[in-house]
Amino acid sequence: ILVNITAGPDLSLGEFAEVGDTIEEFSSDNATVVVGTVIDPDMGDEIRVTVVATGLGRPEEVRPTAVPARAAKVVQNNGDIDYGALERPTITRRPITEATARRLDLRQDADLDYLDIPAFLRRQAD
Repeated sequence: ILVNITAGPDLSLGEFAEVGDTIEEFSSDNATVVVGTVIDPDMGDEIRVTVVATGLGRPEEVRPTAVPARAAKVVQNNGDIDYGALERPTITRRPITEATARRLDLRQDADLDYLDIPAFLRRQAD
């Protein structure tokens, strides 16, 4: 539910809260209410409330309840750790191959000392 309150500069915080509370009283428990305000000096002592609501007449969604996960007993009473009960990682790292090691060496051998000079100084020198 979107609520826009247009009022003059003398709108108090209490009046703003009262409009928001009234809208929340009439709305569903799972509705999201967003209240905003526009200060218009031409409004004087008047207050205009614009309400935009969606989902009217739609049956209420039944949300599945979350089932809490139970932690597996990893540490036994005698202090031993049952590694079989632990989760397996989704990614296993592959060992570094010779080709990868050569690529890493090439990167280290490259002359990257010029990057120690900030870019704006390098541009001035050119």
